[in-house]
Amino acid sequence: MKNGRYYITSVILLGLMLTSTFAVFRVYALATPWVGYVKPSYPDYAPSGMPDFDEKQPQFTTDQGHVQYSWCVPVAVADSLWWLDSKYESKNYTNPVPPPTVSDHFNLVTAYGQWDDHDPQNVFGLVAELAGNMHTDGIGVGGGYVGTRYADIQPGINTYLTNHGVAGLFEVHGADFPVFSWIDQQVEACQDVELCLEFWYFTGQNWQPVTNPIFELGHCVTCAGVNSTTSQVLVSDPYYNAFEAGLVPGRSPVPHTDLTTAVHNNATLVSQDAYNVVQFPIPPPPGYPIGVLELQNYLQINGFTIDPNWHAFIRGAVAVSPVPTHDVAVTNVTTSKTGCTPMPTVGQNMTMTVNVTVADTGDFDESNITVTAFAAPSMPPSIAIGQVNVSLTAGSSANLTLTWNTTGASYGSYTISATAGPVAGETYTGDNTLSDGTTLVTIPGDINGDGKVGLSDLSILAKAYGTTPGSPKWVANADLNGDGKVGLSDLSILAKHYGQHYP
Repeated sequence: MKNGRYYITSVILLGLMLTSTFAVFRVYALATPWVGYVKPSYPDYAPSGMPDFDEKQPQFTTDQGHVQYSWCVPVAVADSLWWLDSKYESKNYTNPVPPPTVSDHFNLVTAYGQWDDHDPQNVFGLVAELAGNMHTDGIGVGGGYVGTRYADIQPGINTYLTNHGVAGLFEVHGADFPVFSWIDQQVEACQDVELCLEFWYFTGQNWQPVTNPIFELGHCVTCAGVNSTTSQVLVSDPYYNAFEAGLVPGRSPVPHTDLTTAVHNNATLVSQDAYNVVQFPIPPPPGYPIGVLELQNYLQINGFTIDPNWHAFIRGAVAVSPVPTHDVAVTNVTTSKTGCTPMPTVGQNMTMTVNVTVADTGDFDESNITVTAFAAPSMPPSIAIGQVNVSLTAGSSANLTLTWNTTGASYGSYTISATAGPVAGETYTGDNTLSDGTTLVTIPGDINGDGKVGLSDLSILAKAYGTTPGSPKWVANADLNGDGKVGLSDLSILAKHYGQHYP
């Protein structure tokens, strides 16, 4: 590969000539649905999985006077970063909201105007920033070439991550001439993968990268899925929309007509195209390893040529991966009184259970995670309700129960919460603590929380008498002693304190 450069201008111009000459020979296949792993969808805003932005837009060029589509690399990377930003938007925010509502809680992609970061019009700014960082068409280095140099892709992405303040969260790595298992593992690990293709022609005696001695033909696509059984990749292609054209299997979850190239700036609308990945059976181009992978018949399927001697080899791949992290989170907190109206109550010197769900949301197994439940009055300090240690494997969770004995607690409202960790090496602790809201510590027998024990409390207890959790008339506040039923002992407690009030 000369100079490590990827150019698309020459391939497109030659392809247009070949397409016009040989259009009648173009092979069409029934566009069947994709079967295999698909990158997940996210509501803000990758509802169809990996986006499929199109490079054939007038903004994506440095030469407005010519038909030149050379920005495939920044467009393909924009697809992947947009998807990754959507993933972390959903991870870091419990109520992700799609555009046009402005809602941005993660800085991997940010707005380039007065709109949401995932608004279709934000695609232009994102692609332009990436093109500048990767010196596409020689931007920032004095020009002199068209397209993106392979050697500039990873540094350009790293520059972008640094400028957006998320460099510590992601790592950029690549593989020259990757094997299929590498692609498969990276894609299914929900990491972003771009495949860098290089086009070669075999004369029968030798290999020719292109007739122009300066440029070589290349292209970049983004992996949207993979099928390890059939050795296929599903790609978002910045230039071709082969599934929409009925040429290959694939997926387009939301039916649409691609009347303009800008239609795919809406991340809902995609043409994700499936291709077989095969090992090349004969000696490959110079410098290539034996068994190098190619996208089988990529150029022929898309009408670039009918000549079977043209090949689209996978020259390299670039992946953007989340840095493995230690992370634990409290995902749910409830009490035995949660949901009671007008408020949860517990009698002074009585008990109440606190139920906590803790999860290992990181990439490592964690041992001895300290989980502590707290009751915080309006004035500090907080009361530690109880503490327990738990070990979790990555991705797992556990439900824990702690008991609060309110002996010594003053009358008043307390915010019930739980905290997990932090564990060693954990850097993000925003999800380590969660609150269930407030519970009133009051006189035993004050079921309705009005600060006194009287006839209204007796009436509530009488209606709930004999019930247990799940019963239609169950009232948790009426379970004064916390034994899981409303009965004679609770009536006895209420009678003992009948007529009392505070202050």
